[in-house]
Amino acid sequence: MEDISLVSWGLKGKDLQAVSDSHHLPLTPGVGRYLGKLECTESGTLIGDIISPRPLRIWMDNILIVDEPLWWRSFQRQVRCAVIIPVSAGDILLEVEVGERPRHPEYVDKSCPSRNRENVLKALMETIPDELSLDLSFVKGESIQLSLRYLPGQFIRDGIVYQEVVVRELERCFLPPSYDIRNIMDWKVTPYILRTDLGRSYETGDNAISSGLRRVYLPVATTFDSKVVRQAGPETRPEPRLEVIGTVTLTTESGKAPVSIKMPVYETLGRLAPKREFTEIKWPTETELWSGLPEPVLPEELTHFHKLYREAWAMIMRLIRHPKPESGLPNSYITTSGSGFTNEIFVWDSSFTAMATAYGWRVFPVYATLDVLYSRQFDGGYIHREHDVRDGQPILFEPDFSPNPPIMSLADLAIANLSGNIHRLRLVYPALAENYKWLEANRRLPDGTYWTTGLANGLDNSPSLGEGYPDLTAQMAHNAEVLGTMATILGKYDEAKDWYRRRDDIAAALNKYLWSLKIQFYCTSLPGGGHNPNKVVTGFWPLWAGVVPPERVEALAFHLKNPASFWRHHPIPSLSADSPFYEPDGNYWLGSTWAPTNYAAIKGFWRAGKTELSRETALRHLQCMWEVLEDTGFLWENYCAERSAPGNIAGKDYSWSALGPIALLFEVIIGLEPDAIHRRLRFTPKPGWHTGAKNYPLGPCTINIYQEPSKNGDRVVVETDYQFELEVVRNGIVKTITCNRGRNELVL
Repeated sequence: MEDISLVSWGLKGKDLQAVSDSHHLPLTPGVGRYLGKLECTESGTLIGDIISPRPLRIWMDNILIVDEPLWWRSFQRQVRCAVIIPVSAGDILLEVEVGERPRHPEYVDKSCPSRNRENVLKALMETIPDELSLDLSFVKGESIQLSLRYLPGQFIRDGIVYQEVVVRELERCFLPPSYDIRNIMDWKVTPYILRTDLGRSYETGDNAISSGLRRVYLPVATTFDSKVVRQAGPETRPEPRLEVIGTVTLTTESGKAPVSIKMPVYETLGRLAPKREFTEIKWPTETELWSGLPEPVLPEELTHFHKLYREAWAMIMRLIRHPKPESGLPNSYITTSGSGFTNEIFVWDSSFTAMATAYGWRVFPVYATLDVLYSRQFDGGYIHREHDVRDGQPILFEPDFSPNPPIMSLADLAIANLSGNIHRLRLVYPALAENYKWLEANRRLPDGTYWTTGLANGLDNSPSLGEGYPDLTAQMAHNAEVLGTMATILGKYDEAKDWYRRRDDIAAALNKYLWSLKIQFYCTSLPGGGHNPNKVVTGFWPLWAGVVPPERVEALAFHLKNPASFWRHHPIPSLSADSPFYEPDGNYWLGSTWAPTNYAAIKGFWRAGKTELSRETALRHLQCMWEVLEDTGFLWENYCAERSAPGNIAGKDYSWSALGPIALLFEVIIGLEPDAIHRRLRFTPKPGWHTGAKNYPLGPCTINIYQEPSKNGDRVVVETDYQFELEVVRNGIVKTITCNRGRNELVL
């Protein structure tokens, strides 16, 4: 293999300049066409390795050989490709067209600013300069004619990592410039095989994208020799771009001369994930599902919530998706929505959904969607907020790291509290610990609070902008507590102490710097001092983390019950009604009521001892959901706070909206709090209600439990097939009894 020279380069229509280094060909701002000239001393095959920070087309002697787009959202900042094409001796004219360098949507800077956005953009320009790289070489003999686009998509099969390559077959390809390959009748290409030292390419049954365009996967590594790319700690990258960590030799095999080229290999995600290779999952039939689910027992005036409960599960079943094994995902999963986000999966959406589906753990694959998220974790601990399920790649709307609320730990613990599955905690604990440490190293401010952005924290267009955020700060405190609980369960007592110390440190910072004395609410701090004056629903999040002093609990309860702020027709709006930015119809996070933030707030007041306030809020929430279900036939992404209607920007069939009809129904309205790991169940029923659950799945125990009102006082009846400890709460007093196999009764 010999080098071939690019002797001149420049903008089309201007004088060409001699080239000394073809790896750094400068590009001018905007769309442009460039000309270059090659000198070839004899006939043979040209091999070109090409890297561009812009969409790219290349013609060689008026034949289109490269035609590659580039989108900001696709999480690819560079076109990396190669060409293999026969050439004749003499000068070869090269024409290159580049498009605009992709840029994130402008609304992101306005609605979701980041404290380091400017630095990120500067670092990106330094890391990926605006220049074209052409590495050209020559081999004797005529080879197959191909153009190869290297993509970071990967999947694992039998311990081998396969990486995506899009192949453009160039024989007889005289197409005009186009982003789409047009159908050509009687397309005939010399048969060929691509292989690396690890084996030949893998192709799917639908590998043909269009005529002359194929998708293949080449073996690039084994899971056994994968190395750790980076450790947890301060982030050195401007954004979570998949890094090229090496090369493998790619060889063409055909009836013509073989050619070997160096193919870039990207890092592999999910080193700490419980699952990395795709496996089929059996999802239950409707009959199997209902036989394994608990059944709520409700007083007569609430029996219509049964319909809401059943619809939530029916919706979940409609949202099961089956990706291709080549997607890089480890299994099928529950998608975010049935009416939008068809190709996306989000961290906090999926985590909240898992907290609802946890109640079906005996017959439902409750870990499936969480396992998808773990499989997307970068070395160093980072997990991106949103992924494209078609190729498993992160989706980027903003030039920054965007970690969604770190509540995967809460989801896995919620399932463990029902299932008692300690083995699962042992599997996920390392990944969760790494994720926590990444956030601690890269999102903690000097005062001990945490910063985020509107897209990262999920509150896209909320006016809660500032420096330290009460939601992420509280989530990190809660996360540390849950990791401490997991460590204790796993016998890692020294680590548990450290997690609880971190929780206490964060709690102290949150209460010192994010509590507004003027507003009597948790608010985002401002860079110059003071607080953002808008009261946002995430100001209740510290309650769920259990870090709110008693006197502040009362202040938060006042704001919740105040009709001028959060106690609207459908509580709790995402933005207080007395904010100048509040919109009665919702407009997403400018006033809509959302299932996940309602769940966090309601569970927070429950944890703080405001049992009846929690139950009252949950009842109003579910009543409004039921009325909208009756009217529209769907559960929605969010709801109007002023009447029983969907929010004015809301998708239907939204998975996390199952939280209310399932999780809140059992945990707050009925009042059941499971702890299957210690085979314990707490029951806080409303006095005078006939309420409880049948077929309740507490670890190995299948329980029928209900409260029966009687003349002599309420009576709790328990039927169980295994012994467990029952804690019954009445007027703040906890009474503990051992429930043996069979029927047990307790008079309150």
